[in-house]
Order: sequence, then C-alpha cells, then structure tokens
Amino acid sequence: MKYKLLLVLILLSFLGHSQQKINIGVTESIHSGILGEDRLLDIHLPEGYEKDQKTYPVLYLLDSFYNFDHAVGTVNYLILNELIPEMIIVGVRNTRRNRDLTPQSDKLKQRNIDRLPNRGGADQFINFLSKELIPFVENNYRAAPYKILVGHSLGGLFNAYSFYKEPELFNAYLTISPSLWYQNDLLEKDLDEILTDKKDFNSKFYLTIANEGGTMLGNTYKLVGKFKSYIAEHKEVELKFEFDPMFELTHGSIGLPAIFNGLKFIFEDLQYEVPSNKENIIAQGGPQMVIKTISDYYAELSKTYGFKISDERTMSRLGYTLLKEEDFQEAALQVFKTNTENYPESFSAFRNLGGAYKKIGDIEKARENYEKALKLIKETDDPEWEFFQTDLENLNLEG
Repeated sequence: MKYKLLLVLILLSFLGHSQQKINIGVTESIHSGILGEDRLLDIHLPEGYEKDQKTYPVLYLLDSFYNFDHAVGTVNYLILNELIPEMIIVGVRNTRRNRDLTPQSDKLKQRNIDRLPNRGGADQFINFLSKELIPFVENNYRAAPYKILVGHSLGGLFNAYSFYKEPELFNAYLTISPSLWYQNDLLEKDLDEILTDKKDFNSKFYLTIANEGGTMLGNTYKLVGKFKSYIAEHKEVELKFEFDPMFELTHGSIGLPAIFNGLKFIFEDLQYEVPSNKENIIAQGGPQMVIKTISDYYAELSKTYGFKISDERTMSRLGYTLLKEEDFQEAALQVFKTNTENYPESFSAFRNLGGAYKKIGDIEKARENYEKALKLIKETDDPEWEFFQTDLENLNLEG
C-alpha cells in the first residue's frame, strides 16, 4: 500500500511540474492563384517584434521543412553576437518541390528526365514569390524592403535561376551547393547579357559548395567565373560576390554553416573599424569628427538597406576608447549618453554610461545608471543579470 501511495505522490509531482513550450515560429497558410493551391509558410518574428514598431529585413527560406529550425537558430545566434540585424524569417514549405525549383530545360539526360517527370515550374514559382508571397508578407508584417533568398540544392539552382531571370527581386542571394547539373539555356549566358542597363544595381550573391563532383562542381566554377569576370569589368555596378567552398562538408551538412557564413558576408558592412587609440582619433579629426563619421556611416547604411541599422555597439566601442584618455572623457560621456537616448531599452547602454560616470568619479550618476541597467536586464531572460547586480554592489561598497 505504501508503494502505491508513493507512486501516486510521484505522479502528482510530475503533474504539478511547470512546463513551457519553446516556440520558434508559427505556420500559416495562403492560397496561391498562380500555383492553384494552398501553400504553408513557417514564420519567425524577432524577439521584440510585438513591443516595437520597427521594420525588419526578410529572409525567404526555401525548403522550409528541412531548413527552418536550424536557420532560426543560426539567425538568432548571429543577432545575439551583433553580427547581423534582427530579421523576419519566412520559410516556404514544398508541395511539388521538383516542379517549383527547376526551370524548363531541353538539355537533361534521360535518367534525369525519368527522375524529374514533374519539372520546369520555376518561372511560375518566381511569379508566386513576386506577385503573391512578397506582397502578402509586406501587407501583414512590418517588413522592410530588404529581402534575402536562401536556397540549398535544387533551391540553390532556383536561387541562381531567379537571379538570372529577375535579378532585382531580392537584394541578396544565399546559394548553397546548387544543383547546377540541371542545365538551362538562361544559366549558360554571361552576366553581361543579364545585367544590361543596371548601373544602379545593388546586390549581393553568396555561393558555396560541399564535396560535390562532376557537372555540378564544374558548372558551379563556371558560375563563379562569370561573377568574377563581370565584377572585374563593371566597377560601377554594386554587385558583391563571395565564393566560399566547403569541401570538407557533405551535401546534407553544409546548410547550417553556409547560412552562418552567408549572412555574415551579406551584412559585413555593419561592422565598423573604430580607431583604437588617441593617435588614431586625432588623425581622423578628433573625437567629435569621429563621432559624426560613425553616425553618418550608419545613417547612410540605414538608407541603403531601407531599415534602421543600429550604431549602438560601434558607438560603445568608441566610447571606451575615448574613456581611456583623460582629454577625451567628456566626449566619451557624450557618446554613452547618446546611446541611452537612442536606445532607451538597452541595458548595455545604461551599464556603459554607469561605468563611464564611475571612471570620472561621479558615483551618484554611476549608481543611477547601474540601477537602470539592472532593472532593464531583469525584465528580460538574459542570465547575465548577475554581472549587473555585481556592478551595483561593488559600487555601493566603494561609495
């Protein structure tokens, strides 16, 4: 009897245990008149989406069934490390994958014709993206105009074909081990034939390949050559290209590291090299000129991308460089104060300002900002709050 009672108590303890699901997105359905079917979308929104009114770039992810989970994790990790901006992820589920991701072709070998009887629908799928999916996302979410297309394998083939067919539909293309064994007349053309009258063209194309061989590898290198030749001959065109082969990886395992490296490449200009010492600051015109240069750089970057690019991290780094020099400490305070004004929900901004006041000996203002920083971080799930608590405790002991 006592064992039965123990079992009941154990079961009750499990029932009373608090559980909370971890959600990385929602799935919703839209109807496509172009494709004549309903399509499922996996949507991931940035963490603070419900609390602000900002707009966000959109990453359109092909083959969502395979790629959504790891893409969301990779994006959030890069955001956490301030290497890319926050973004909306729209994963597109497949219905007839071979149909949607392959263009028309009369160059296929018989074995591939037999493998892919339902093929050649890429043009219709591009129409679905441009005329239905993108407008749906922009009408229902706070989407900035900046759009990234991610495709792997047949999705990578579609990426390359989409760039050739309608190069300005997306701002950046992240193309992973594309199935370029699938030949097509359009893809055989040089970029000069595609990018005619594109002086204002601004795009980024990231390409990688795993340990593939044969025609797939050979045609990938042909594509690399076309991009490099075009860029060398057209300095006036804003086309940035990166070929990042990963021959140590397999066709299946390359997806996650490719998205990691590809997004870093696409947003590499968000990283600004701050002058590291007093001599460099003076050489660049002094503290106020450096502050203005950084502010102008991120303002121009925001205009280019079509959404607000944060300069908080770069300004913080500048602030700490200035704070080391007694002559520049007032400028350092100005930088940190401006960060708290521009980013009033940032616990790091208030912590940095508190540290600056501590450095110059204004303990009361240091305490005020440390308390604000601690309050803000405790409103989040960030486990680093203990360091903020320690900052405040040590200040109180010293003061």
